[in-house]
Amino acid sequence: MRHRRVVLVVFDGVQGLDVFGPADVFYFANWVAEQHGEPAAPYTIEIAAPRPGPVRTAAGPALYATSAVGDPDLRPDVLLVAGGLHVEATATDAAFIDDLTALAARSDEVGSICTGALLLAGTGLLDGRTATTHWALADTLARTHPLVEVDTDRIFHYDGVWTSAGVTAGIDLSLEIVRTHHGAALATEVARHLVVYLRRAGGQQQYSAHLAAQASPNEDLADLLAYIADNPAAELTVRALAARAHMGERSFQRLFTDDVGTSPARYVERVRLDAARRLLELTGDGIATVARRAGFRNAETLHRAFKRVLGVTPTDYRARFPRPAPSGS
Repeated sequence: MRHRRVVLVVFDGVQGLDVFGPADVFYFANWVAEQHGEPAAPYTIEIAAPRPGPVRTAAGPALYATSAVGDPDLRPDVLLVAGGLHVEATATDAAFIDDLTALAARSDEVGSICTGALLLAGTGLLDGRTATTHWALADTLARTHPLVEVDTDRIFHYDGVWTSAGVTAGIDLSLEIVRTHHGAALATEVARHLVVYLRRAGGQQQYSAHLAAQASPNEDLADLLAYIADNPAAELTVRALAARAHMGERSFQRLFTDDVGTSPARYVERVRLDAARRLLELTGDGIATVARRAGFRNAETLHRAFKRVLGVTPTDYRARFPRPAPSGS
């Protein structure tokens, strides 16, 4: 395995998970490689800040930067810029942006995590490219950097430069980077050890909607959402769900759409797509079996939903991942 030097750029008030999430992905890649008898670790992980030393995270505890962003001898193979609560103030620090611009020019691959896109945009690297960031600051990125085409729904995106959505999406991004470097088998094993999905279905907007629903004072609706997630193959028609929520169908549809931000039918489809995607990644079940277990009427219905929402067929999606031995048809 080729060794790569990963440098994570931080600043005072950085979001801790923007740093530790990706760092643990690369750490576990090293650990998995060691378990498979690789003679050397594929990654070295370093932290760079405006100056070496302790750096306060948004939550309070400090991390330690071993390098300065402006160090001319710092030459990353992979440069990832973290975000955080004070990113807009840091984005106006001309000296920091100048140092970051020079560091990016010395890096083979460059990317941002969460609102770190605002810092990366300051270097000009995102001009003329499509990029994503945390949904809450997407409008800020678009307003302050009009040459950047901002996609508000991507979990992560690559357009010559890596960008990711909010906070935990840095883990998704880092898993994808590992996959592009060393293949799906290693990335899948890392994801399993981290107990996360190798690739989430859908975009980040669904997560803000789901969280809003979980915060609803309507306990019956919160319980219903958990039931849908746990039972994708159950009967999940509006009639069945309304009866389970002890509501009339019209009142149920109105409440569900207002609280979740999408219709019951579309929400159920996304849950079923997510279930099907995991079955395709982690089992050798045939497409018809996957469709049935995920709650779709048949393989053709699954195929149409995959193409419409994810832009690929179930077969093409599965081809991205190492396939276990078949266990059904």
